[in-house]
Amino acid sequence: MSYLMWLTILVCFPLSVLWLTHLKSLMKYKRTISLCVFSGLLFGIPWDYWAIQTRIWEFPRENIVGIWIAGIPLEEYLFLVFVTMLISTITLILKHRLPNLIEAD
Repeated sequence: MSYLMWLTILVCFPLSVLWLTHLKSLMKYKRTISLCVFSGLLFGIPWDYWAIQTRIWEFPRENIVGIWIAGIPLEEYLFLVFVTMLISTITLILKHRLPNLIEAD
């Protein structure tokens, strides 16, 4: 269960704080964040599956809940979703707060 614990502390908690403190500006970007999460899953699932099958990385049974979906542990799906959301959220907050920093040509 330690993977889930660290995911909660290092990703879900900061994500929750950012959403609570910037809800109004982030609500404008629901579709953008959804597309980012979809893209993260689209590319992340095959990558994780391959890495697990080739034993590039492993998930010790004592560190995970034990629910596997299509050869990938549940925590890894949660990681893909919430880390993508966290990165997207931070990027959009910076875009909103520092509009001149991120400009389209």
